[in-house]
Order: sequence, then structure tokens, then C-alpha cells
Amino acid sequence: MLFQPPVFETIFRIPVTHRLMIEGSRSRGGPADGVCWFHTEYDVKGEPIARYETYDETDETGRPRCGWRRYDFTGRLVAAHEIPMRWSRLVEATSSRREAETALQGPATPLRPTPKPRGRQENVAEGMAA
Repeated sequence: MLFQPPVFETIFRIPVTHRLMIEGSRSRGGPADGVCWFHTEYDVKGEPIARYETYDETDETGRPRCGWRRYDFTGRLVAAHEIPMRWSRLVEATSSRREAETALQGPATPLRPTPKPRGRQENVAEGMAA
């Protein structure tokens, strides 16, 4: 069976007004085998706004997984999703490729940014303003 990767625009929920360009892919063989794709999302004006890394692999411990990570253009991780099976197995386990792509989408909400710890100086300044 010929390997067919997912439709990345579906998985990443790319708006129709944006463009998703593949920047490259890498594959490896052996006990920890897999493939990884790299994409950049461009907005309506043609400005790059996000980078994506998608993977379908068996890790060093033999655990199958596929998933993706979205980074804003500063390189900060803003969303991610992973499932514990290879892409081909996910397609087999669902009724259609579209259903498998929807399962791989994961939650629609992005990761929440980690709040910065409040420093002593900020607390002092707030206390003086009260």
C-alpha cells in the first residue's frame, strides 16, 4: 500500500485565505523509524505567521505515534497534538481518511502561554499605586 500523508491544511485548520507551503521532510529507518514534515503558513498578505512540524514515527522505545506542533513565527510553541499510533493505523481504525485527519486535528484551542512569575518590584509598584 502506498503511503499517503494526511491533508495538512485540514489538520492545522488553515483558513482558505492563507497558504501552507511545505519546507521539507526527513525520514529515518531502523528501530526508531519515521518521517517528519515541515511547513510554513502565510497570511493573506504573504507574511509568514506560523511554522509546523508533523511527524509519523516509532520512537526509540518502540512506541508508535503521530502528531504535530505549531510554532508562532518567533519560535514559541503555541499548539500541539499527538496520538499513540502511526498514521496508517489511524486511517485503518477510522471509517475514512477525513475522519482520521479530524482525529489528528486535536483540540481547537491553542496552548495557554505560561504566565511570567511576578517579581518583587512589580508587587511593590502595585502596592504603591493602590
